[in-house]
Amino acid sequence: MRALLVDYDGTLVEVNEEKFTKEYFVQLKAFAENRMSFSGKEIMECIEQITNFADGKANNYERFLECFSKKSQLNFADLKGIFDTFYRSKYFENLSVFVKPNISVVNLVNRAKEHGILTVLATNPVFPKIAIIKRLEWIGMTECSFDLITHMENSYYCKPDPRYFQQIISILKVAPGDCTMVGNDEYFDRSCEKIGIEFINVKEIDKIQLGGGEHGNTDVE
Repeated sequence: MRALLVDYDGTLVEVNEEKFTKEYFVQLKAFAENRMSFSGKEIMECIEQITNFADGKANNYERFLECFSKKSQLNFADLKGIFDTFYRSKYFENLSVFVKPNISVVNLVNRAKEHGILTVLATNPVFPKIAIIKRLEWIGMTECSFDLITHMENSYYCKPDPRYFQQIISILKVAPGDCTMVGNDEYFDRSCEKIGIEFINVKEIDKIQLGGGEHGNTDVE
């Protein structure tokens, strides 16, 4: 193995995604009360659009803001300012109570780094970088915990589009057969297999051997 990819929700952290999403919109509405009017449905429609209609020409954040600006009647720059401020606010911080680290996966990431294996936070890039870094801080990790973190600004595709994974291995300059993806979602995360990346369900991470073993050489460029 030369690269270890791990998902965030349900993998690196334990979280009830339905409760988290519901409270996310509660907190965003409270924060944005005098800034903009929106519905959760409108945001989800834009997430669906950037997932299903990617052409590789603009990053996920640009395409999301373009979509949402049409629904909110706010310009691109104003919207970005609102969201960036929200992710730095106490309102977003209030969501930290909904997640807790999955210690076995955190330890796996740390051991992989010790073995010289590239580590990737392969979270579905539907949050901007500032939000994902904050979410890492909630579990005692930082941007430096990973060699690569996928987020809205540096990603042009979303799971389950196999081009999302193709972009990762292109950045890392590794072959798909030298990578392992750890995730909890058989639809979104297992889509890595379409380009030849091994998928391991988070419930079976004891199958992963680091430093030689069944995955072979762990040297990286």
